[in-house]
Amino acid sequence: MKLTTDDYIRILETCEIKGHDEAILRILRYIELGYPVMLYGPPGNGKTTIAEHILSYLGGGGDEGESSFLKIEGTEGMSEYQVIGGFHPLAMSGNAELAKEFMYKDGIVARAIESGKNLLIDEFTRAPSSAYSGLFLLLSRDTLPLEYKETVLKKPEGWVLISTANFGDEGTFKLSNALKRRFVPINVGYVSSATEKTVISNITPDIDPEVENAIILFASETRNLWRKDRSIPQGLSTDGVIKMARYCELAMSQGFDAKSVFVDAAFHQGTIIADETDPHSIQLVQELALKIAEDM
Repeated sequence: MKLTTDDYIRILETCEIKGHDEAILRILRYIELGYPVMLYGPPGNGKTTIAEHILSYLGGGGDEGESSFLKIEGTEGMSEYQVIGGFHPLAMSGNAELAKEFMYKDGIVARAIESGKNLLIDEFTRAPSSAYSGLFLLLSRDTLPLEYKETVLKKPEGWVLISTANFGDEGTFKLSNALKRRFVPINVGYVSSATEKTVISNITPDIDPEVENAIILFASETRNLWRKDRSIPQGLSTDGVIKMARYCELAMSQGFDAKSVFVDAAFHQGTIIADETDPHSIQLVQELALKIAEDM
């Protein structure tokens, strides 16, 4: 796939997720080189939105009401049937006509290749590696054998596959090294405080500046706790920052004071990023919120 300088600029300028220009540039370069990419990093920082934005642009936006790419979200119960395809359960029906109609069903990858649409596999590591066993030949030799059809599909020229993953998140499976090597990993981490400050100002223009600063500080400090010794499972995401800002702006418009609404919002988001089975983890984020509120 050949991308122009204008393509790079347009994709960067029109992406609603800000602060990840370097990651987006890397993604586009590897796509142009023909490699599948995997966006990984802490949850809530825009991996899926970035992937959808890029795929929508590359696919031309699609017709009215129709997506320009296909998408599937990984789940713990997902198997090769959903990914590649296989015999449909109704193929065993006693009704001969029904059995014939439902002999087999293509999975999302086969449908994407046959339709010429690019593909997003979201939450890739939520599904076991066994669900992706049929991908190996496609990712290494550009062919997809469909045993149930006794046919082989060839990867279309310029076909793009993007996946997203929260490495190390609870409920995720560890990727096999063989599968991991077939993707180029691109980190989509936490954005800078300056970027988040701009985001808050745009989304919640009436927020109290003192509360805004407190939210930014809370996010920064939780990320430091995560980086330092993993005393909490993750730092506050940009999505969490936005939720705190919107909650605080609304509550203060209803007459509540700045400190109480900040602490309230911080406790809510603190429970999300802490380990709910570990009282010490929850206590850490709550104490942090109270300390920041004292200095407001």
